[in-house]
Amino acid sequence: MGRDTLHAIWEEMQQSPVPRPPLVTVGYDEVPVDDPAAPKDDRVRPPQPSGPEITVSEARPGFSTLIAIEDALGDEKRASERPSGYAHARVLELFTFVLLDGSLDSAASEEEKRAFVAERLWHRLPQGGMSTVRRVEVRPADGGALLMRVWCAVPRVELQEK
Repeated sequence: MGRDTLHAIWEEMQQSPVPRPPLVTVGYDEVPVDDPAAPKDDRVRPPQPSGPEITVSEARPGFSTLIAIEDALGDEKRASERPSGYAHARVLELFTFVLLDGSLDSAASEEEKRAFVAERLWHRLPQGGMSTVRRVEVRPADGGALLMRVWCAVPRVELQEK
């Protein structure tokens, strides 16, 4: 809130000589109390069923999900897009990981770094897996950790004309 809003609230509170009485509220797990002024309903209310327990979690969408979303949205985009000069651009995607346990040495060979990525990080690579990896860098980071960067090629997607 800004100062003007706070000042307006303060002025309104000063003009009201009697504070309003407290409101009676119900929690989410309580059944609301019927208003006594409302007309009475003689029907018996059925018991409220308790629904299934819902668990919410966050996860990275899989590549097949991302492709399906892109396909669904892409049809609308393609209808309005004009061709650009970017179709043949070479693009790399950079993945950054922090290795905390010392399972890899900062002076590891290229084969060792690629083997680590293939064994431990394959599920985080784009569609195409290890065939998309162009470069793997490992550098020391704070506290004995290692910073690993994996450079992966982004495949070209050809637009299909309908």
